[in-house]
Amino acid sequence: MSYRKIGILHLNQIGDLAFALPLVANLRANCPEVEIHSIMKPYLSGLWQGQVERIIARTGEDRLDLIKLVRREHYDLLISLARSEECLIITALSGAGHTAGFHKPPLSWTLDTCLKIEGHNCWHNNRRLLEALGMTITKNDYVGLLKASGDIGQLDLPERFAVISPGASINRQAKTWDNAKFADLIIQLYSGHGLMPVLVGSSENAEPNRQIIAAAQAQLAELPALDLAGHLSLAPLCSLLRRASLFVGIDSGVMHLASSLDIPTVGIFGPTDDHYVGPQNAKSRVVKAGLGCQPCYLKPCEHLNCMRQLETNAVMQACRELLNGNNSHHS
Repeated sequence: MSYRKIGILHLNQIGDLAFALPLVANLRANCPEVEIHSIMKPYLSGLWQGQVERIIARTGEDRLDLIKLVRREHYDLLISLARSEECLIITALSGAGHTAGFHKPPLSWTLDTCLKIEGHNCWHNNRRLLEALGMTITKNDYVGLLKASGDIGQLDLPERFAVISPGASINRQAKTWDNAKFADLIIQLYSGHGLMPVLVGSSENAEPNRQIIAAAQAQLAELPALDLAGHLSLAPLCSLLRRASLFVGIDSGVMHLASSLDIPTVGIFGPTDDHYVGPQNAKSRVVKAGLGCQPCYLKPCEHLNCMRQLETNAVMQACRELLNGNNSHHS
């Protein structure tokens, strides 16, 4: 069935939005005349420029007004990638011709097409949902689909630099790697490959980033480094990533932005499952300790050995492979 007007209720994380890129691409391939609207948190909208015909802000306030707005659009199809109570109630009251999403008792009745999540929120499940809607999959990853760009100002950047993303949000600290190992890594990237480290993250990552740079410069005083934590919104961050020679970071939304932009990407994985949420471009490596307890998604974990036992040499080896042009995808 071909739909003329489709609405999508998005999840709230950067990585989840990256996994929606091929969903949008496949909707367009199957419905060439389609008009697509994305309903999302305002802080994500800069990342979505040029992807859809309309972006509708979901602030969490004035929910009745949002429901009225959605109803006025008369969607042929409304997809809820989110399983929150708010999004499923919006779906139930949308008046859409057909609704689709993922199983979440007791609100699964709101969905005409309803699937149980396999693993975690990811492209794998979005693809399954498209197939359940009778769609043919023509694009099976997010690589090359991200259009966002923004002004990065007068940053003094060399021709070759590596974007480093060490930080996790306050609720995802189990994914972080040791600051001292990141310091050792950026020393090796600079001294061995001439890559200046450019550290990124949110404002809450500024202090850990400062500690990493200080530890590295205590060992190599002449090391140039730039910390942009809290200084770049999402669209300018994409412009920065496009210019990078390498990305290295923990499993995060920024990692998926780098991978979708087809930057050589090294993802450092601990408790999360790279089978579902690993980087998707060929120029990527997943580095993990390979413990029997991985992945676990435990919060908190008693030992965090999956990150503590992961040594700098393993991450550096993955960096070397990509920098030397060995781009066949494996983990």
